[in-house]
Amino acid sequence: MRLTEQQIDFISDNLKLYGLTSEELHNDVLDHICTYIENREFDDFDTAYKKAIKNFGGYSEIRALQRNAYLETMFKKNMRREKAVSISGFISSSLICIGMLFKFMHWPFASISLAIGFLLLITTFLPLYFYHRYKLAYIRNS
Repeated sequence: MRLTEQQIDFISDNLKLYGLTSEELHNDVLDHICTYIENREFDDFDTAYKKAIKNFGGYSEIRALQRNAYLETMFKKNMRREKAVSISGFISSSLICIGMLFKFMHWPFASISLAIGFLLLITTFLPLYFYHRYKLAYIRNS
């Protein structure tokens, strides 16, 4: 069965109606459904479309796909934030510790190391840390 542009638009509108908001996921599912319909022998579009949706798992499975894609992207963003918090905390605390050691030993560049360490702590680590905590609380309360 060959699909027309109106039928493809109908499938696309239905997928958006049933919760596929991600453009990439929407195009992939639309492609799978259209390929399924075109590769099978059907008499009319309605039965072909219903069969394709049923074979795909139904509209609830489409919603689950969208939810899983959203959770996966949120997990990746969360991991990147955690890495940034860890790295900035490590660098700033290392610079502060080295600066204090240099200060105790009266070596040069102690003040510079302390200043840079505290500057990174205040401008990078603390904002990232509190933003990360805010996002985690927001996700838990959603």
